Amino acid sequence: MKKQDALRGRSFAVLMGIAFIAVDQLIKLLALFSLQATTFRFGSSPVNMALELSLNPGAFLSLGASLPTQVKQLIFIVGVAAVVCWAGYWAWTNWNHSLRKAAPLFLIALGGAGNLIDRVFRDGHVVDYLVVNVGPLHTGVFNLADIAITLGALLLMLDLFKSPGKP
Repeated sequence: MKKQDALRGRSFAVLMGIAFIAVDQLIKLLALFSLQATTFRFGSSPVNMALELSLNPGAFLSLGASLPTQVKQLIFIVGVAAVVCWAGYWAWTNWNHSLRKAAPLFLIALGGAGNLIDRVFRDGHVVDYLVVNVGPLHTGVFNLADIAITLGALLLMLDLFKSPGKP
């Protein structure tokens, strides 16, 4: 088997997925222990990045945080688990046929799995720790799993706009 084929293989993807989830969870544990009482800032004005701890009971920008507990569990645990399973299965079965579509779905599944682990083991909360500030504008607090989900979604959108090539 060629080196390039090995890097494109399902086994390599699974190993990288396990490594990603392990790193995501390790960073979240470090954030839980290191950012309890302090915030770290990197960079100078007007552009900087901050590390600050946030236990998010909702989704993006805390959407859904005020929903009843049972509704949040249904959406953020059962619903996310269904999406993670579907995206992971689709990526797995199509990995060798359409890597351009399978890889973004795999990223979405990995990010969803990372945040799902948080919700199950951290009382329904996701551990967020990163904020990017550009002048008066700043992002919500997010994490590595959120980056994977966003990157996967952006890659899928780019694929939609890409002109169809020859088969």
